[in-house]
Amino acid sequence: MALDDHAPLTTPRRPEVVFAFYDDQCRRSDAVIARTPLSAPPRGRHRDPLGDELTDLRGIIMHVIEETARHAGHLDIVRELLDGRTGLGPR
Repeated sequence: MALDDHAPLTTPRRPEVVFAFYDDQCRRSDAVIARTPLSAPPRGRHRDPLGDELTDLRGIIMHVIEETARHAGHLDIVRELLDGRTGLGPR
């Protein structure tokens, strides 16, 4: 099976390869953010409806934080549905 020939949301790549790629992307993003003013406009444009909302780096970072929190919450719900346990201590 080719590396790009797989079911959606899956990969035949080893976990350490996936995590190394993710770590590299985080470092690259951190470097861009460190040298870019929060008021800087994006170089490209996202398709509508977000295209008009993301007008500067601050807005892009806030969008990423919101999306991460939203999806982390989804994972929390799935985790709780599995066996009723939460991160709040014993039930």
